[in-house]
Amino acid sequence: MSLRVWMETHREELLRAWSGRRLNWTALCDWFQSVGLTNANGDAATVHCAKKIWQRVGKHLAAQRERADLAQAEAEARRAALRRQRDREAAEENDLQARMDRLAETAAWKRKQEAAQPTAPPPVPVSRTTPPSEPDGETVPEGFVMLDLPRLPGVSGRAYEPVDPSLPPVRKGERSPITGIAWSVGDDLPGYPSKRNYEYERDWLRDVGRLLRHRHPTDLTLTFEEARVMRNAKLRIPNL
Repeated sequence: MSLRVWMETHREELLRAWSGRRLNWTALCDWFQSVGLTNANGDAATVHCAKKIWQRVGKHLAAQRERADLAQAEAEARRAALRRQRDREAAEENDLQARMDRLAETAAWKRKQEAAQPTAPPPVPVSRTTPPSEPDGETVPEGFVMLDLPRLPGVSGRAYEPVDPSLPPVRKGERSPITGIAWSVGDDLPGYPSKRNYEYERDWLRDVGRLLRHRHPTDLTLTFEEARVMRNAKLRIPNL
């Protein structure tokens, strides 16, 4: 039997048996020869040869343990990454469910508000003798006002919805009650549509940007806040 194979199999056992004492290589070589353990050439191992085999076996087993430890660490890292991915997917799913719940609550609130609004009275016939008057505007719920904004192509109907002047302006960092996404481009701009009428800030920037450009053909007349909004609108809306 190969002495190297025997040492690989019994190295730890031999170390425990000698309990930290120096190995008696002369006695060991005599025992190796008596049980038929030989070197790679099939010869009885000398003390020098046995020591060299012992050292090589020690390095081989140490490298083997190192590879096993590395493989175990990599496997644990993969398992940890998989756990993080599952946790992230679960968090995203919970976030999506929460957003869907908020959307459903907002839709139900809007339906309730619309049902509570009084029906507009039927138009009153106008006598031919009555001087013509200006066409009636939209029916504005009590307590709401209409902003004095020009009707422009490309500006959505949300820009012209009635607003409640008792509500504070929407501030940067507040979250949309519909999507749950935080507003990132400053506060509401006085005199312009409120973010409260929109789901996404990009849509608000498109409408307000077009209204600003109509009112200010050149950027030189923009206020500081108007310029900030216009700058962000140009970054997000191509060909504004």
